[in-house]
Amino acid sequence: MLVCDVMMGVEGEDSEEKIPRAFIMRVDDFNRESEAIFSEFEAIKEKYKRGEDVMADLKQFRSKRPGIFTLIDDLYHKEVEFEDKLERAQIDEDKRQKMLEFKQRFAELADEIDLLVLGELGLER
Repeated sequence: MLVCDVMMGVEGEDSEEKIPRAFIMRVDDFNRESEAIFSEFEAIKEKYKRGEDVMADLKQFRSKRPGIFTLIDDLYHKEVEFEDKLERAQIDEDKRQKMLEFKQRFAELADEIDLLVLGELGLER
């Protein structure tokens, strides 16, 4: 089961920044729902490869799984901070590998995800 005492940081470190419980829960949710997530993103990737607009699909995914969408966005666009959180939260290697597999498999969608997030913030490139 989920152990959230990791919020105190890694033993021996004087880190003021805590790992949010929500982050750990999102990683667990991603791992648990990975088959469905991979399937949904595979369909989005196929549309993207055919030159179709995938923004509506990404928005739909985000509305169904907002926490997991945020995790995916961070996986691509906040790599150093994301890796640091994984390390400090002592996330299992199998869960890390599942996220790395996702990142590599759907890398061509990273810019689309970024455009969606920036567009929502009013910061389109």
